[in-house]
Amino acid sequence: MQRLMQTLEVMPDEVRRGDVIAVGGIPHRVRDVRELRGRRKRLEFEDGNVFVLGPWVAIKVSRDRNTGGGPVRHRR
Repeated sequence: MQRLMQTLEVMPDEVRRGDVIAVGGIPHRVRDVRELRGRRKRLEFEDGNVFVLGPWVAIKVSRDRNTGGGPVRHRR
């Protein structure tokens, strides 16, 4: 099955596991999201790096549409 990715602008409360976020131009896939004091989010990436987002920072993420309830398209 072909992966269908979509790019979205989201607030930190909307970041999900599996989202891909570019930090410094390098794409990182989110492994874990935890809430910190002050509504900040701690993102742990699959490569072990960690990034903390403030509560009011909108970011762009790439999300696999085949997970998370998006429509699934089948190639024929």
